[in-house]
Amino acid sequence: MSEPANVLERLRATARDLVSLTSGVSAQRLTRRPTPRDWSAVMVVAHLADAELVYGLRIKQVLIDDRPHFMAYDENAWVERFSRVEEDLKDTLARWRANREHTIRVLESLEDVEWRRAGVHPQRGEMTLRQLAALLADHDRQHLDQLRRAVSS
Repeated sequence: MSEPANVLERLRATARDLVSLTSGVSAQRLTRRPTPRDWSAVMVVAHLADAELVYGLRIKQVLIDDRPHFMAYDENAWVERFSRVEEDLKDTLARWRANREHTIRVLESLEDVEWRRAGVHPQRGEMTLRQLAALLADHDRQHLDQLRRAVSS
């Protein structure tokens, strides 16, 4: 399996994992923060939905613009502020899923040369679309682990 195909498979797997980790979990466990500094499961899912929006924008910028500079954002500030928006977990998952499905369709449409197009990440410097997609898949895994800890605590 090629590297892009492997990354796409990892990106598709997140949907299955999110449903598995949140199904049948009580609302109390989903909204409880293990410590004041830790995110609840609901906050983790909301962050994944927000991050999907940001990554999707970055991918589109790279495809259209020449070496775009990505906006920085404070994920902790976003989670703290936007977790106050009343949204059912089912709706948050639907928002994430719609954006992820679109991201995957865009990535599936790429020609080989497009995977090498690049943008500039605020902390990581220049990144190709191949690297950006792999970073998104790694980001998923990191936050799925965080979600596991949140629902098991």
